Amino acid sequence: MKTLIKYVKIMGIQIKNNFVREAVYRSNFLTMIAVDLIWILVEFTLFTAIYANVETLADWTKPQVFFFLGVFFSSDALFTTFFQRNFWNFSDLVNKGELDILLTKPISPLFLSLTRWINLTAIFNFFLGLGIMVKYAGPSGFEGGWRWFSVGGWLLFGLLSALLLRFAFTIWIFWTERSWAMSRLYYQFFAFATKPDAIYPKMIRYTILTALPFGFIGSVPARALLKGISWQEVAGLLLVTVFFFLFDSWFWHRGLKRYQSASS
Repeated sequence: MKTLIKYVKIMGIQIKNNFVREAVYRSNFLTMIAVDLIWILVEFTLFTAIYANVETLADWTKPQVFFFLGVFFSSDALFTTFFQRNFWNFSDLVNKGELDILLTKPISPLFLSLTRWINLTAIFNFFLGLGIMVKYAGPSGFEGGWRWFSVGGWLLFGLLSALLLRFAFTIWIFWTERSWAMSRLYYQFFAFATKPDAIYPKMIRYTILTALPFGFIGSVPARALLKGISWQEVAGLLLVTVFFFLFDSWFWHRGLKRYQSASS
């Protein structure tokens, strides 16, 4: 319990420091909101154009897809808020030896590596996503009531999935010196997360639910909330998540053994 309290306090300090930083660059806040609004508008425009020609898309109605977008935006906003900038700066930790100071701290260096930078402006997208979910909950067939309590759990699952996936594409910095290529590859695959998994061909759908589970970020949570999932699917989700957790943990420790500090 003491360890947990210590980590919570450190996280609070990180949030406070980043809030001060965001307050200094206020124009950045407005710019980020404008860019995110354009991105959300593009996604809504795309599906609006599609549903102008069809009534359903792989058994998903227009309100159901918009509900999915609300889930996806909320889940992605949580990841962007707390972890995205840390992955952008992860290569500097290794290449410039900045990881040295983190390794000397009496706390997990991985925790510090992933929580130093927090993009508080992105939290706007989280509430916007929740607003979209509320707006389309009724038309999409979401039962509401007690099921709203499960929304938080599924959003955290999407956050965890994004974190594990992004780390799996970033950890190679210990061997490649630059992570730009892998980052570009990650965002190429990330495009699959912006659509419901049901619309993809069978092979692609299987891939984004197993080997590259980008469907876990928004599609699976939305489908679980709207249509429910079987216990077999839940077992599969847990199996894939545990695998990526062990994969990331193993390569992190292998990377630390390979790491050469700035003083070496």
